[in-house]
Amino acid sequence: MGTMTASSFPIPSGASNYDEVSMQQSILFSDCLKGGNISDLKNLRMQLYSAAEYSELSYSNDDQKQIVVETLRDYAVKALVNTVDHLGSITYKVNDLLDAKVDVVSGTELRVSCIEQRLRTCQEYMDREGLS
Repeated sequence: MGTMTASSFPIPSGASNYDEVSMQQSILFSDCLKGGNISDLKNLRMQLYSAAEYSELSYSNDDQKQIVVETLRDYAVKALVNTVDHLGSITYKVNDLLDAKVDVVSGTELRVSCIEQRLRTCQEYMDREGLS
């Protein structure tokens, strides 16, 4: 499974403020999730409903009810496993994106701390020079 980095969701160049950047990144992330996992889950839901309807009709019209029940159970177990797998994939993507954002925030905090330290040093220098 591929990893996402902060560069997976670049800051759009046309954005003029934080809200626009945030909105555009949300759209990019949403598109990334829709790329496979969310649409797969929706398709799986439709398949499950279809299988349930088919099984209900087969069960009421068929003499081999035990086979129908076993087939439906096997299908439901496979569908559940696929659903859990898709949710795990989505979770992985979200966690990876959050890790990348935490790294960006940590880097920004470090830069702000350095700027604050430089500012204090400049202020102390100006205070001493002002006294002499």
